[in-house]
Amino acid sequence: MTEGKVIYTITTIRGFLAGGSRAVGYAFKFEDAESWLKDNVMDINEMGYYPFAVIEPVEEGIYMHPHVEHWYQYDKEKNQYEPCEKPERYKQVIGWSLG
Repeated sequence: MTEGKVIYTITTIRGFLAGGSRAVGYAFKFEDAESWLKDNVMDINEMGYYPFAVIEPVEEGIYMHPHVEHWYQYDKEKNQYEPCEKPERYKQVIGWSLG
């Protein structure tokens, strides 16, 4: 592992665990990843298909499991993702983007 090399992955998640998830991109700065997500850039939400999203800082390496997660839930009225607590049904799941 190389010290300091981090990417911030953005993963969208269906409303139920078996529904699936997909990493839609990454940024070298957390602020960029959060801005893209909050602004629903390029319809990350896919018209309501992915009500949740998580940003994870991922370090270089094999089988990296991020211990920090920034969770968001889509707000239809604002057409953007808003910060939220990690949903209870996902509490036992880690490593959304590269897991």
